[in-house]
Parts: sequence; structure tokens; C-alpha cells
Amino acid sequence: IRVKLHRSLLLQEAAFFDTNETGYLLSRLNSDVNKIGQVISYHINVVFRQFAQFVFGSIYMLRISPKLSMWTFAGILLVAVLSYVYGDLARDLAQKVQDTFADATAVAETSFTMSETIRAFDGVEIESDKFEAAQFSALEMEEVQAWSYGSHKFLSDTLQSILQVGLLVACWGVGKSGGLPAGDLTTFMFYTGFVLESSNEVGDQWAKIQQAIGASSSVFDLIKRNPVVRDPLITSKIKNPSSPNITQKPVIAMRNVTIEYDAMERPALSGISTNIYSGDRVALVGRSGSGKSSMLRTMLRFYDPSIGSIELGGEDLRSLTRAETASRVTLVEQEPHVFPMNLMENVLYGIEKDEIDPETGIAGYSIRYRKLVSDCLTLAGLSVIPGNELGLELDTRIGEGGRSLSGGQRQRVCIARAIIRSPEVLLLDEPTAALDSESERMVVKSLQKAMDKTKSMVMVTHRLGVIRSLDVNRVIVLDKGEIVEYGHPETLLQDEGSIYAGLALEQGITKLTTSPSDAVADHL
Repeated sequence: IRVKLHRSLLLQEAAFFDTNETGYLLSRLNSDVNKIGQVISYHINVVFRQFAQFVFGSIYMLRISPKLSMWTFAGILLVAVLSYVYGDLARDLAQKVQDTFADATAVAETSFTMSETIRAFDGVEIESDKFEAAQFSALEMEEVQAWSYGSHKFLSDTLQSILQVGLLVACWGVGKSGGLPAGDLTTFMFYTGFVLESSNEVGDQWAKIQQAIGASSSVFDLIKRNPVVRDPLITSKIKNPSSPNITQKPVIAMRNVTIEYDAMERPALSGISTNIYSGDRVALVGRSGSGKSSMLRTMLRFYDPSIGSIELGGEDLRSLTRAETASRVTLVEQEPHVFPMNLMENVLYGIEKDEIDPETGIAGYSIRYRKLVSDCLTLAGLSVIPGNELGLELDTRIGEGGRSLSGGQRQRVCIARAIIRSPEVLLLDEPTAALDSESERMVVKSLQKAMDKTKSMVMVTHRLGVIRSLDVNRVIVLDKGEIVEYGHPETLLQDEGSIYAGLALEQGITKLTTSPSDAVADHL
């Protein structure tokens, strides 16, 4: 169940993780699934065992005295109804308890992730109070749950005691009238206690099973959840098609694309139409919130358009599987993400997944790909040659979140991961944002070497100097989710009234002394 839940979560669309906190999902994956495990391993086993004892004892009771047995079963039925009613309450309470614990886990996860920021702004007490409040809410719900369970046990035990006293009186009356021999009455009372104990245990375990069902309802809801962005039912039969001819069709074509997020009042993108051809170097430019990153992520199908379509090599992205899209388009994110593995394994994460032996995993390719990984890291500006000044080697293990590396080093690992994949289209979201000037120069030089003439690159950047360094041949300027300017960067720079020229002026970037036509000709 835990594996199924984990896989289901990984298959969800990007928007799902925008609205569900990591700590909340981790609580479902651990605490809630543990509740299910307890039911399977213990409670159900006890119910079957006690039910078998109940049936066995009931048969002997019926053989001795059907009339007394019916009175006994009537009393047991009353206790069973009480347990059934309590089961519904227990299920609802258990779900609320697990929800409050999930909220508390989310608070804790956030505080650990942002521990440095919390300490830097003296927010330890604030976060501690938040977690304490979340735990207190969970404790209050557990107290309600405990009181309800205690009340149920008190009532069911009281009814059982009344039933036992009533049966003793009835048996005394039957024995006094000579209706049954003393030996049969004694045997009947023995089996009565046997049956009552079993029925009481079944009712108790039923209540606990209902608690587990309530606690696990969110788990099964998540497992059954169909992602909004999912693979087509009939997948393409063409694997890794060659790059399309520039004279025939674009590599990526966006046709009247509109993207809407639930949390936003206006569309993130509105009516976007553009083509990206083989060998293009395209920069997406605009002020914060203009829709640059949204446009980039739609090309990798993190989000599906609300209106319009996106084509990759002439095929609608929605007709391609995740694997087909990921083999042709690769993203280097603004916030570099590395895995708690060694450098070698982090870079090898970029190779095609069908090349990985399922038995040995990525580690099985360490020897085979060692030189290739070293070359990719060197190309990305991160040397792992023995004796390098950083002391990094391919087997150097990276801690959780890559904290043993600087921001720039993490970014270069991510770039090396993209280089080893050799995609048709490389998407870069602020690739040099975490780098100093010297590191930026090295990475830009590496990207120039890595991207051959047949491959396309789409880059989001605020640092317009990178555009000139990477010989970008086309700039798309976005504002409020719409394309407002479009053209060669040097041509846009000549128009002093353009948004692009204004952004460049703010960064001290001046137009070239050559004419725009000469600049374009030089590029071509």
C-alpha cells in the first residue's frame, strides 16, 4: 500500500503539489499506512479468531437450550448494535485525528527545511509555538477519541454484565423447575461466558478497525486519484524520433496557449503562440510574475493548457507519455535540486531510464560511465579530477538537499545531469542565478560547448548579459502572461521605447555599435 501510494503521488501533476504540503503527504505515507498495517496484521486476525470461537460456543449453547440461547443472542445483538453505531463515530474521529497529525507534520517539515532562515530571523519561538499549537489540536482530538472509546467500552461492558446476571437468574429458574440437569446448566453457563467474551472482543476489534478505516480513507483517496496531467491511453509507437527538419515543422509549437491556476485571479499565460525551431537559442524575458517559468514548464507538460495546445515535433504533448517527453526535453531549474547520493549517481540520474539495469540501478553503471560523468561535470564547470582545489570526487557523497555543496556547485551538478541526457530541447530556468560572475562565465562557456547546432535551448533569465554571451537569436518578452515583444535581442535593444531595452538599461547593457541587421547577420 505504501509503495502504491508513493507511486500515485509521484504521478500527480505539478499543481497537486502546489496545494498539498510535503509534510502532509509524508504523514499519509507513514502514519496513515501504519494504521492500515495494524488492521491487517492484528485486528482482522483477532476478529476471525474470536468469531470462530463465538460460532463454536453458540452451537453448543443451542444444543443444550435453544430458548436460553435465543435470549442470550438477543442481548448480544443489542451490544453489536451499540458497537456498530460507535464504529461510524470512531471512523470519523480517527480521520480527524490523522488530519490534525498530518498538519502538525507539515509544520515540522517546513521548520526543518527552512531552519537556517528561521534562525537568521530569530523565529525559533514562533515556529515552536506553531508546532505546539498543531500538536495541541491533535491531542485534543485524541482526547475526544479516547473519551468516546471509553464510553463505548463502559456501555458495552455494562450491557454484558446485565446480560450475564439475567442469564444467571434465568438458569437458576430453569434449574429450580427441573427443566435442565445441573450439569447441562453448568456447561451452558460456561459456553455463555465463552460466547459473550468472544462477541465483546469482536465488537471491540470492529471499533478499532473502523478507526483504522477512518485514518486510512485519505490514503485510498490519494491512491485512486487520477492526475489531471497523465499519459494517453494509447501511447506513441515511435521511440526517440530524430529532430524535425527546420523547413518542415518546429521542435516546439505553442498554439494559443492559456494556463490558469486555481490560486490566481488572472491566467498565468494568455493566448501564447510561438514556434521554436531546431538550433534556436530563445530567451524568455520579463519582470517577476510575467509568466516566464509557467511558459517553460508547459513545454515539459508540468501543466496542461486550459485553452490551446503544445506540440513537440508535430505531436500534441498530451498524446505523448512522460517518458517520451522527458527523453526529448530536459529542464534545469532555478533552484538546483540534488539527491542525497554521490556526485556520480546524481549525474547518472540524467541517463535514459531504459538503460538502467533494474537489479543494479544507477550504481551498476558507475564503472561504465565514470569517464562520461567526469567529462560532463568538467563541461559544466565542476572539476572532479584528483587533486582539484575543491576536493570533490565522483564518489563524494552529497548530503540531504546538497548542503555540502555551494549553490553554484549544485547548479553545475544539475547542468551536468542535463548534458549527459543530450536532449533535443534544453530548458533553463535562471541557470546562472546562483552563480558569481566567474562561475557564470564558466557555465555559459560550458553550455555553448554542450549545445550543438541541431539542439534547441529555451532559457528564462533576468540577467540579460547571459543572452549576449549565449548568442541567443530570439527574445520573447512577456508581461502579465502575454507576449508583448518578440525578435532578435540586438534588434529589440535598438528600440529605446521597448520593455527589453528598458530592462537592459537597468542592468547597464548598451546596444552594439553595429547595426541590428549586421548583428543578426553575424549571428547567422
